[in-house]
Amino acid sequence: MDNKYNATLSGGTPTWEEIFNLAEADIQQACLTSGTPGLAIGVLDRDGKVVDKYLGSRDVNQGLRPNADTVFNIGSMCKGFTALAIACLVTDGAVHWDDHVDTFLDELHHTNIGNSTIRDLLCHRTGLCRSDALFIGSNNNLLLSKAQGTALLASLDTSRPPRQEFVYNNFGYHAVGCIIEKVSGMTYGEFLASRILKPLNMARTFTEQPSNADQNISRAYLAYHDLKLREVPTPSISSDTVAFSAGGIRSCMRDLLLFYGSLLQAIATSTKVEELNVNAEELRTIFDSAIPVKVPKALREQSYGMGWARTQLPNQISEITGNSGLLDTYPTIGDLANGSLLLHHAGNNLGCSSTVYLIPELGTGIIVLGNSLGHCDAMDWTAQILTQAFLSGKINRPFSHFVTAAALQGRSAMERVQTILDSERHPTEPPGPLTKYQGCFWHRSNQFCISVVLENHGDLTMSLQNRDDEKYCLRHYEQHTFVFNESFDRIIGRGQWCRPYWFYKIQFILEDQEVVAIRWRIDETQEDGQLFSKAK
Repeated sequence: MDNKYNATLSGGTPTWEEIFNLAEADIQQACLTSGTPGLAIGVLDRDGKVVDKYLGSRDVNQGLRPNADTVFNIGSMCKGFTALAIACLVTDGAVHWDDHVDTFLDELHHTNIGNSTIRDLLCHRTGLCRSDALFIGSNNNLLLSKAQGTALLASLDTSRPPRQEFVYNNFGYHAVGCIIEKVSGMTYGEFLASRILKPLNMARTFTEQPSNADQNISRAYLAYHDLKLREVPTPSISSDTVAFSAGGIRSCMRDLLLFYGSLLQAIATSTKVEELNVNAEELRTIFDSAIPVKVPKALREQSYGMGWARTQLPNQISEITGNSGLLDTYPTIGDLANGSLLLHHAGNNLGCSSTVYLIPELGTGIIVLGNSLGHCDAMDWTAQILTQAFLSGKINRPFSHFVTAAALQGRSAMERVQTILDSERHPTEPPGPLTKYQGCFWHRSNQFCISVVLENHGDLTMSLQNRDDEKYCLRHYEQHTFVFNESFDRIIGRGQWCRPYWFYKIQFILEDQEVVAIRWRIDETQEDGQLFSKAK
């Protein structure tokens, strides 16, 4: 083991410069191993910025480094902004946390989500199946419009009983954004600007697509198996699209230090943010525990508030990050002498990742922004490395072990998919001519279709939403089931992330020897999959 893992920072309370110097080698290694070319790191206390650091490149081709004003898509860190926007409306008396969703959105009357409350949506306890695959396409394309997102939400099945289990759902936040727009009479972006961004002087935070004239926007990257980078379009989610209030915000480190510094001050002192018209009680409600998050091997609290996760240290912190599910064992951050409550959230989109940590009892926060969705989540590892060094004055475990193992799991994902598919297969001959599988198969919402065609060259293909860039070759697997898994590099070439083995199985349902539907399992919360009915 390297000597640095046995070394402590010398003399009294270490400065953040000393902490960063201790942690920098591990952070650089996490970036290199994962395939993350650029990183922005900010540390804050109750009075604002303490230190910020910028590593690597925001634009690899031009060799440009990120800086305090470089804009990144912050992914699901957007959810904390959405929860704060609702707190503003609660302060105004316009809504209440436990108002039913269908009070505001008529199209959700008599649906599985209609009786859910705003609080239920914000803390992911509606029990609705996740269904991200119905709107997230290749190369950051979106497969649904904003209006289609609401219509699809109205049709989603429940996968768990309401208010019984944490089931992450971006469509729920989409509905909350629609409520904000309905009640305020503004677009989501306009409301955020008027109540949060402008009062805090967050001049480079917005919900629209960035201007082509803005030269300080981070590029977005994925990493092939050999870590060669592939640039992908930056995320297209914005205030005008589906999932706008789940992941549509872009910001820079300078602005985020202001925003999270204001929150940290308010939480730590139980006061309101002076610049914002929101009651201290409503602000605090965002961070209250609302639903447990089940984490294997974790005995201390892990729960979710509204747009924020809560973890009682010492604990592992990789749940709800890009590292979730990659390892059986994660590092334990903190110790019993430093058993503070950590408030945190990550954001992952194709080609970018981010995370924020707030430790109110210690008056400290860490923000990490990156421009890759690599073989593992370097932004998550960076925040953990810095937190461990801050709490204990040393890095007493080799994080490189966890980073290397996680990256190996990430880039071998499609090999595991093939191995499991092979092991579960019971080979049979293709049952009859492939022509019978052709047709257009619709989701029950009538907003999403799968077109199956027998091509002239003899391949059976399916395309999502009739898009050429979402066309896949279906290979016979067994009976009336086909698969469409591809190699890791092909997945990266498409601009996608890897899914579990069951995602790549398409089962055709027959009645009286005629194909009537497709069954496709698109997320882990719906074990039996979703049905797509054949058009008459």
